[in-house]
Amino acid sequence: MDQTLTYAASGFAGAILLSACSATQTNVANSEATKTAAATEGAKVTDENLPINQRFHSLDEYLAWLQQYGAPADHAWYKEIGPGVYELQTGNFHPLDGEGQQQRTFTREELEKKFGFKK
Repeated sequence: MDQTLTYAASGFAGAILLSACSATQTNVANSEATKTAAATEGAKVTDENLPINQRFHSLDEYLAWLQQYGAPADHAWYKEIGPGVYELQTGNFHPLDGEGQQQRTFTREELEKKFGFKK
């Protein structure tokens, strides 16, 4: 009976060892494949690093994007309250310290200058 128990224990240990070796080989292969893919693909190209005036063709396009995607996510966006006058909409954000009271209304020219757009 001791031999059966020893055989079962060594079989279990062997299965664990085989499983660990297999996992290590898989991880090494995946790591090398990832490095090779990264080397051949080059850097990932995203627009996030570009200035706003290069990501959008015009101020109107950028403001529309802010309203469509920023407003639902409670991010700041600008609402046109008059011809060429925009009000900053900050959602539920209110500074606790009372400081940071920022300008709330902007002219079109101010926004163009702020975001780097030309007329």
